[in-house]
Amino acid sequence: MKRLTLVLCLIAMAGSLFAQPKGYHSYWNEKYDFSILIPDDFNGMGESESGDGQTFVSPDGDTHIQVYGGYNAQTIFGTSFDDEYQSVLKKLNDRKVKILDQGTADDPDEEFDVSYVIQYVEDGLYHVLRSVWWGERYATVDFWCYLEDKARYEEGPGIDIVVYSLGPDDGTRKSESDQVRGWCSGDDYYLNVYVDGTLEKQGKQPTVEDMVLSFAVSNQTPMTMVVMDKINDPAFEDEDIAEWTLDNENNYMKIQMVSDSDYWLEACLWDKDNGHKLFVVNYNAPNQVLLCFDYDPKEQVLYPDNTTLYLLQHMPKAIVRLPRQGKTMDIYYYKDLSKVVKRLTWNGKGFN
Repeated sequence: MKRLTLVLCLIAMAGSLFAQPKGYHSYWNEKYDFSILIPDDFNGMGESESGDGQTFVSPDGDTHIQVYGGYNAQTIFGTSFDDEYQSVLKKLNDRKVKILDQGTADDPDEEFDVSYVIQYVEDGLYHVLRSVWWGERYATVDFWCYLEDKARYEEGPGIDIVVYSLGPDDGTRKSESDQVRGWCSGDDYYLNVYVDGTLEKQGKQPTVEDMVLSFAVSNQTPMTMVVMDKINDPAFEDEDIAEWTLDNENNYMKIQMVSDSDYWLEACLWDKDNGHKLFVVNYNAPNQVLLCFDYDPKEQVLYPDNTTLYLLQHMPKAIVRLPRQGKTMDIYYYKDLSKVVKRLTWNGKGFN
């Protein structure tokens, strides 16, 4: 067996060595209860219509991670794992792809019933296809990149971490809000701001709607996907939306999800004295994460405003609510949301 199969054995012996490496977050599929590690800078394309998985794409668009699950055919049709494995090989051979490694391996720790890994090249793209069966379910990941990038990901070792993290949910996944915080961290993070769907703003000032849509496009989660649908089509309806407010006149936006009272997102856009703007995102899913951005009108770009964020983060046991009108944030003690314990007002330079 080649290098990837050897790594499988090493990971099995290492236990939780790669449980949550830095720079990755867990994607969890609720329908089939599997999880996989995804690089923090990969953008999710949204759940499939059937809810069986999702595709994630690298920032340059050259690398894809497609992951999906289902009920295995052995349960439904009585076919064996080997039947399914041979069926996959036949499809690849029928397409006349170059198979580099078609080995199978039983899991040494008996965490899974059976699993296989197939490496192949098709149309200049290098694929690592892995399928894991356990109980009545299975999950499959297809990691592919251009063949010339293969060595770079092996050195990462991005392919190994992603492919071999696939399995039944391990309970260590990050919350939705923590995933967003991870994506928005880093000194080199920035967001292009689209005004009316284009970077050519032709002198128009962005509204909170433009900011929120740009944020949602770059940070795709179940909640931001609903936000995008609602902004792109105001008539869009979803039974999970309990409250929706988009007030461009006052530069305020909020969505509250009915499925869980702890899932909501709100945003404000305020002027800065230096001609820039402060964009504040208050993301609660289910724990609260505050994000602050500085908007540079010349570059049409949002950069993290870590100075402002530092002030807002150091409020233990607090819940922040952004104002629909004015520039004063109310802060509540998390056990008593009826009582305001502090107010912070934006003055163009900072909060007082």
